[in-house]
Amino acid sequence: MLVPITKDSYITAERVHSILPQEYIQFRKVKKIFQGNDVLTEEEKKDENNEVKGNTSLIDITYGRSVETVIFMDSGQLILSSVDTKKVIEKVNKGRRF
Repeated sequence: MLVPITKDSYITAERVHSILPQEYIQFRKVKKIFQGNDVLTEEEKKDENNEVKGNTSLIDITYGRSVETVIFMDSGQLILSSVDTKKVIEKVNKGRRF
């Protein structure tokens, strides 16, 4: 089930691996590793069948605000969000099917 994290950003609740506040990880290292790999600004290459090739690992949905929550997906992607961690956890738990 799709869960709204921000007004225009949704994630699949079943695919969420973990949700952490940005203080719990070494966020400076994460930023250095993925610097310049923003999904919203990077254009991915397509092959001859017009299918997207490659995998972008960092998705920034902060819209210019400070990062409050880091969401790890089971596909290996990191999602940066400006929404409070407790609110994100509540939304994901409501969206999961048990």
